Amino acid sequence: MSETERRGSTKDRFIEKVFAFLTRSLYREVDVYAPVPIPSGSPQLNVANHFGGVSDALLLLGVLPDRPGIVARDVIWNVPVVGRLMNWIGAIPVHKPEDHNSPTSNDEMFASCYGALDNAGNILIFPEGVTRNEPSIATVKTGAARIAIGARAHGVAGIQIVPLGIHYEDKAALRSRVFINVGVPLDLDELIAEQTPAATEVTASNRAAVDALTDDIDVALRRAAPDFKDWSEAGRLATGASIALRGQLDDPASEVPFGLRNRLANTLADLPDKQRAKICASVQDYQSDLDAIGTTDAVLHAHLRTGGFLRTLVWQLIIGICLLPFVAVGIAVNVIPFLLVKAVGRLRVAPSMHSTIKPVVAALAFGITWGIVIWRAIAAFGWAAGGVAFILLPVYLAAVVLFVERFTLMLRAYRRWRAPGDPQTFSEQIAERRTAVVEAVLGS
Repeated sequence: MSETERRGSTKDRFIEKVFAFLTRSLYREVDVYAPVPIPSGSPQLNVANHFGGVSDALLLLGVLPDRPGIVARDVIWNVPVVGRLMNWIGAIPVHKPEDHNSPTSNDEMFASCYGALDNAGNILIFPEGVTRNEPSIATVKTGAARIAIGARAHGVAGIQIVPLGIHYEDKAALRSRVFINVGVPLDLDELIAEQTPAATEVTASNRAAVDALTDDIDVALRRAAPDFKDWSEAGRLATGASIALRGQLDDPASEVPFGLRNRLANTLADLPDKQRAKICASVQDYQSDLDAIGTTDAVLHAHLRTGGFLRTLVWQLIIGICLLPFVAVGIAVNVIPFLLVKAVGRLRVAPSMHSTIKPVVAALAFGITWGIVIWRAIAAFGWAAGGVAFILLPVYLAAVVLFVERFTLMLRAYRRWRAPGDPQTFSEQIAERRTAVVEAVLGS
């Protein structure tokens, strides 16, 4: 059966509907952006970043117009039921020496890929070879290039290599949002013609040709997928993109579309270090002001436009006053655990040791203290009082943390506003900081 006939079979249509249903069920929104149409009717090798493990394949099976055959590590077939599922959807196993502690051959895998690409076929590979926890692309391996060049050498003409960037809002959360950025396809025949002398035989064993194509795939994938220095930079560039785009919306108080934001953030990630640092610094300054008054850019932007900034500050003051009784009780109950955690923070140990010790000390200190309070409440007033104490103790702690954080941020903002030689009001300062973010983003 040809690839075209397979894609039109009842089984194939059923598989596509199953994965489309799963995708719609698991994710609140899946936005696909393709500046040019995804190729159809020609052999297609899809290359995607690998941030979400199995979720990556599930998503792409649910949104690509033609269901691809997935190239996956053969160890997956060892999982009960999963192996049968992989066979059912037409996945192609790849053998890695590290999975078998011995040399392995992928001749069968390459042959399967060549066959799948023949007759306008369609396959999917994750060329990094591993699932990434960092917001950046790992070193792209040569497997995708070897498959494409090998298939061409075996007579498959017109192969298109399509980079797919998967951007998760939160890859661990259900009903979150996903943006799939489809990059500009690479025409393999054109690349070979440009990079290789006409008389040269180009096969999968031609190291120079494989390395050159791998470099092309690496560049294309980094343009389509998230590729940030670290999570801090990723968050700040995404925030800066949202702030800059909000002024272009019909309703600036509404949420900036997830895909639009990530496309701009991805573009910002390609800027030189100095420009990225400028954007991140301006976002951090503006965000500290937003945190100080407990609001968001969407709300503040609307209030700055309508003159409601003073109402925002007054409302935050009212909230602070209402919290005071809870704060007083929270401090009285939790003063000893607070001091213990503070003392641990002063220990001269490595940051990794702090990250281990502090949560343990905090859990023990607060747990023991709360246990004593609940026990005393039960002894004095009965089980009902113990239940009330059990519910209220976390509320008192949250009130203290919220109040202290907000008070510290507002005090910092007040000192900056009252700095000598600065005649601006705080509302003018925060509006200026927002403008600085927009200019840093759009001026880059």
